[in-house]
Amino acid sequence: MEVMANLHNDKTPSCNMLDNYKARTLFLFSTSTKVLVNCLLLMEHPPKVTFHNIQNQKIKDSFIKVLNRYEALHNCRVSLRQIPIKSSTMQAQPVFSLGSLFSGITHYKVKLAVFVRDSKLLKVTDLPEDVLTGWFAHELGHLVDYRSYHNLGMIMFGLKYMLSEKFKREAEHAADRVAIQHGFREEIIATKRFILEHDLLDDIYKEKIRKYYMPIEMAEVWQHKHLPVSAKPDVEL
Repeated sequence: MEVMANLHNDKTPSCNMLDNYKARTLFLFSTSTKVLVNCLLLMEHPPKVTFHNIQNQKIKDSFIKVLNRYEALHNCRVSLRQIPIKSSTMQAQPVFSLGSLFSGITHYKVKLAVFVRDSKLLKVTDLPEDVLTGWFAHELGHLVDYRSYHNLGMIMFGLKYMLSEKFKREAEHAADRVAIQHGFREEIIATKRFILEHDLLDDIYKEKIRKYYMPIEMAEVWQHKHLPVSAKPDVEL
């Protein structure tokens, strides 16, 4: 019995080391799975989505989650670039080129600020996941809305957006409707609540949200036809 006890005690450190090794291996596997899947996608398809200055995985995951559902954008080139922006938190814009004069606009970019507008303390990387997803759902909703415009039409769109408060309000509501139609109702509402209730955000910004964007009460009840999730877009890391 004494011999058996000694054998058991001798094996205990090795067992602990094996358990630690298994735990580390499982952790590494779980954290790298998404990266491996994205690499396999890149091997099979040419990239159509690009990230610039984006290191945070939560940002990438939220952006792709939204883009997965926006089938209208799957044949387009979409880039997400994080740069300092003074006037807003995100900006969704078409990319004009000589080729787009003949084929139509198929390249879009989304600018992402480092900090949430009017705040030097609140970083975009610190946003809750549902709020970040709702924000992307709104911005990419603009791109879906842009798909119906060609070059001259987009120029007119921009002029009307700057000059007409009524047109600006309709454009912002349209982006919210696209998001809700594609199943992001709860995320859109979470984003609105976050902006309107956060103490670090300026009252002028909150007033702009109330004036031009779909009210929470409307977002809660707006009727839509839920669209199925389509195939995933190609991604470049």
